[in-house]
Amino acid sequence: MAMNKKDQAALEAALTEAALRRTSPVEPDVPPPGVGSSVGALSKGFLPLAETSEHARVEIACSSSVYHGTRSQTKTDTQGSRSLYSTRLLALKALRYKVESECARRLRRIDKQIEEELAKEGNEQ
Repeated sequence: MAMNKKDQAALEAALTEAALRRTSPVEPDVPPPGVGSSVGALSKGFLPLAETSEHARVEIACSSSVYHGTRSQTKTDTQGSRSLYSTRLLALKALRYKVESECARRLRRIDKQIEEELAKEGNEQ
């Protein structure tokens, strides 16, 4: 049964409200190659990138014992080895946790400002 636009909007509003939940952290499960690995050894997987919540995404990635790279599983271009996620699903779950943690920190900063304003109002009376 197809939903009309009003029902679709109501469902989307409910799902958006339900998105305000906490999930568990997800640790990477693909370590970079060890220091004693053969030259050119790469681990391959996925990396969540959350520079900003609006541009959060998951990229394919690779890592050597010294460098890592995204958008490729054969080329490293950034200093520092990185642990990766074996599947896009795990990386997406880790990305969600990163974004919700950042949003929680932002909301807490706003809550502190609200608390300060309420305290000022209490002292003015």
